[in-house]
Amino acid sequence: MDYWLQISITVEQPAVQRITEAMDGLGAVAVSRQHAGGSARFDTALSDFQGWSTENVSGLFPPDADQKTICNYLHDASGGHTGIHCQILADRNWEQIGRDQFKPFNVEGDLWICPSWCQPPVPNAVNIIIDPGLAFGTGTHPTTALCLRQLTNIDLTEHTVLDWGCGSGILAVAALKLGALRATATDIDPKALSITRENGQNNGIGDQLTVKTPEQIVSPMIFDIVIANILARTLIELAPRLNSLLAADGMV
Repeated sequence: MDYWLQISITVEQPAVQRITEAMDGLGAVAVSRQHAGGSARFDTALSDFQGWSTENVSGLFPPDADQKTICNYLHDASGGHTGIHCQILADRNWEQIGRDQFKPFNVEGDLWICPSWCQPPVPNAVNIIIDPGLAFGTGTHPTTALCLRQLTNIDLTEHTVLDWGCGSGILAVAALKLGALRATATDIDPKALSITRENGQNNGIGDQLTVKTPEQIVSPMIFDIVIANILARTLIELAPRLNSLLAADGMV
């Protein structure tokens, strides 16, 4: 593909999730968020997590996407916002661009996320070696960071974990390196499943990690902990199924 259609809209923070989910549902192959000025907003659950009162949300669509339909839908979803910007982007090596922007960072305590092409800054830490490829999951997205931090606060010893919507497999790998007994990762994207397997091997926990398609995750499979770092609408739809896979005293 020689070019892409990028559609961007700047909205107040309460509408960001709604616009992000709308772009995903309209066929965006990637959705990104950047702060667009305004005052900082702090999440009370994470005292050092900073958000922004106004954000620019951009979706990358195939060149044959129906631009008018997408813009009309975003206009309605944003409450009548008129500042929608469309532009044609030449195709680029998005994977290499992502690599250039992905640096080692500390999540919390001894937990570090390190790209596979970098040396861990703290060799004796709990280092999660990740090569995301084109899959979602470098640990820098706020929801991924929140899940990682939550994992550091749970005693995972001898527990089984299900990572639904695994992307790069970062959460399943982190759970295993933090003490989980076994983890199963699943995603609708075949590339994500392949990348997750590779990341499991690169972290030395490949034998403890099972990678399956969603259709292969069926009862009576039961897990102590279920992680689902996915869009809210999809999560609501999947809630009954995920609940059926959770142990009686399990945790989501």
